[in-house]
Amino acid sequence: MVPAFIALVSAHSSYLFGISLDFDKELKSGAIGAAQEFLNTSGEPLSFDLDKGLIMVHFEPEQRNYVEVNTIDYSVQGMRNENLKHKDEEKVLTKEQGSEIARAFFETLPNNVKSELKYNPEISEVDGTYFYKWFRHVNGVLIIDENFMVNVDAVNGNIIAWRLSIFDYPKESIGTVPAISRNVAAKVAELSFNAPPVKGFEPYLIIYARDPIWVNRLQGQFYPYFVGVSGVDGSIAFTGTVPGEVPKGYGTSQVEAVETDLIKAIYNKK
Repeated sequence: MVPAFIALVSAHSSYLFGISLDFDKELKSGAIGAAQEFLNTSGEPLSFDLDKGLIMVHFEPEQRNYVEVNTIDYSVQGMRNENLKHKDEEKVLTKEQGSEIARAFFETLPNNVKSELKYNPEISEVDGTYFYKWFRHVNGVLIIDENFMVNVDAVNGNIIAWRLSIFDYPKESIGTVPAISRNVAAKVAELSFNAPPVKGFEPYLIIYARDPIWVNRLQGQFYPYFVGVSGVDGSIAFTGTVPGEVPKGYGTSQVEAVETDLIKAIYNKK
């Protein structure tokens, strides 16, 4: 029988609302206990969601106050508390000042986590708050959908939210060297869908799960769409949208392919 926490973690790519934890009393008590300790409260949570492998323990409705708990070790990997947000005052902090607050919090992360996160200089602003992000990279290649976020209030300087994604695989088990080149992957995408590439788009490499994937963009009949081609065997990994945020300006023009025996056999097949 698969343990409950493994079943939950396997839903890393899912966001589920209103889940029940009654099927596993240990999991439920562990998640609640971690959240209560973090908030220094004895109050009971109202509900639970699953946010890509993290249990969201809600203490107020409408996602105003929650804690995100790792199902494996019950560590806290995120929170949001709208009660820390400003009330109608004018913005005081600049993006640079907010960045200092976010970076100071980033420094509290374990060194092995920090070493794989790269700061993104593009800062978004929503409703008087700043969002600062770091994206996970291994050997310079972006690991899709694994990042760290800090949301700083631009009026009072409070950190009203933060979140550290689950790192699905250790860097030692992640492949960052493709076996097929960028040009071959682009041709695979074009031939597979009988569509031309979008003019001016430069294919780039990401890690999806733990394999290198070339991201291409094709021009469909009505609109352009992305196609991910496996750098391992040339198969199609995804179509439509990229399964995670890609920071603006990201590229991998210096990546060199190293052919494997499988790829050499395919090339030499008559």
